[in-house]
Amino acid sequence: MRWLTLYLRCRGVPAAAGAAAAGVLVLWGLGQTAEEPRLRLAVALLSTLVAVVAFGPGLAGADPALERTASLPWPPRRAAHILAVMATATLIAAVPALTGEPLATAALMIRNTTGLGGLLAVGAVWGAQWAWLLPVGWTLVVILSGPASGHLYQEILTWMLQPAATASAAACAATIAVVGVVTHAVLGGRR
Repeated sequence: MRWLTLYLRCRGVPAAAGAAAAGVLVLWGLGQTAEEPRLRLAVALLSTLVAVVAFGPGLAGADPALERTASLPWPPRRAAHILAVMATATLIAAVPALTGEPLATAALMIRNTTGLGGLLAVGAVWGAQWAWLLPVGWTLVVILSGPASGHLYQEILTWMLQPAATASAAACAATIAVVGVVTHAVLGGRR
């Protein structure tokens, strides 16, 4: 258990979880004052984004050369790390959805945090300090363009704003999550 405690501390997980919880709490408070449903959905999307990107800097170790020469196999540990990040971010983002006045349904928050976690993992392969760029960029484009329906490709590109029951949006988020976990597990994060 001591190894896990040290690993979590060196990756900054407690600080990231605290920052994510504080950001989600602030956005949930702001969302309670919003009257328009589209604005509430945008705030819910931003809260999932905040819950995920807080963990980005911890996806790479302080010394990549040390990780490459370690006698322990890193791919399973990296996969477990990104899955734990997705689960923790999902929990942090979905807790306000369990209160009396949720910004969005828990299913929507779960889908969005897993998909954004996959984008974060892919971004960490390029560099952990820049891991937030991919999820933030996609989220801002989606928020500015708004939900689109009618064509399958539009539903896939705007998967974050689609209703929770949309199968194509769920499939897209799941695919991004799997690609992110596998990519991060195999290649690892860079500093």
